[in-house]
Amino acid sequence: MLEQIFGSETRTKILKFFCINAQEKFFIRELSRRLDLQLNSIRRELDNLEVFGFLKSSEDNGKKFYEVNQDFPLFLEIKNLVLKAISIDDMFFADKMSKVNGLKLLVFTGMLTKAPTMTDVLIVGKVKKTDLDKYLKKIAQGLPHELRVSFLTPQDYIYRLSIVDRFIYDIFAHNRIVVLDKISKEIGKSYLDDISFKHYKQAESGVVADKK
Repeated sequence: MLEQIFGSETRTKILKFFCINAQEKFFIRELSRRLDLQLNSIRRELDNLEVFGFLKSSEDNGKKFYEVNQDFPLFLEIKNLVLKAISIDDMFFADKMSKVNGLKLLVFTGMLTKAPTMTDVLIVGKVKKTDLDKYLKKIAQGLPHELRVSFLTPQDYIYRLSIVDRFIYDIFAHNRIVVLDKISKEIGKSYLDDISFKHYKQAESGVVADKK
């Protein structure tokens, strides 16, 4: 979507990256590594965006750093456009992921929903990781940190539910996007409704949950 608006995949990647990481500075080689772009192409687009006014540069210890020009009049409009497009793209890739054979549960959490959880994507099912890698890489582009992905078998997931596992219940206690859920019917939706928030609230108040 954004490539059609901004006319360049390289420029789009840079814009997305700086909109997500608007408070930080980056030097060219770091950007090249994190965005998987050639130095020559990224240097050209950085110069163009600096002339345009979206970026500004500075030098430190012989390195040239780039950052968002917060005073650029169109910054907020571009940022809102980019972040909205990212959300649409994420849902597009999520829809593709949900159709992978063997998938039982797909949840976005952590960085993707601003939740303080130990993972960003929870995947439950008997799936081939290679079938999901290309979609996960697309979703991860431009994020401030490496995307944390957790794979569980259905048996492991159900077992973790039964022992009131903190990792699982933190996911359900915070903001999350449940893209696909085929497993709740198998274990009983009411069971999840009864306990999904209970453990988190008890743990935060210092009360230990009864695991009997």
